[in-house]
Amino acid sequence: MIAALSGLVLAVCGNAAMAQQAMGKIVLEINPFSTEATLKKKVEATLRTGGLEWGAKDGQVVVTMVNKRFINFEMPNFTRFESKTEIDVPAGDYAITGIGFVPSTSFSPEKALAKGAFFNERVMTFKVEPGKTSTIIMRPVIQKSATFLLNFFQPALLTTVSSEGVESAEVSIVAKNEKSIAWPA
Repeated sequence: MIAALSGLVLAVCGNAAMAQQAMGKIVLEINPFSTEATLKKKVEATLRTGGLEWGAKDGQVVVTMVNKRFINFEMPNFTRFESKTEIDVPAGDYAITGIGFVPSTSFSPEKALAKGAFFNERVMTFKVEPGKTSTIIMRPVIQKSATFLLNFFQPALLTTVSSEGVESAEVSIVAKNEKSIAWPA
């Protein structure tokens, strides 16, 4: 009886260990920003301290230009310009979604989001192999937008994915386009 129970426990534990999902890594690497606009020294100094909030879960990598408190997706990572963050994730297929924002004049954050925020879903896809690393490389290019009397400086995120020495084509993941989905009102 005890031998049979021991065998059952070993079989269950062995199957549980085999059932654990294989893991890989995602690295988000953000290059130093460049700019298309002439920046004052103070603005440039402020931008140099910036970075991006992002998260990876359930086959999705979401990068946002909107404050994460307005996003219904776990975003525990903040990566500064000129740095990188590495996380462990289950191996499998991943899609990158960018949440962008076009500044507009508004008297509340909710109205500003309704006017200017949008989603670019599944802009890029890639695979994380077990025991391997996939690197998302972002090249931020600062652009100037103006609304009413205010100037806004935000990056276009020109993005590639590199895995096993193969690099994808560069795509802007937060640029508004005909496939962009409007922020829900």
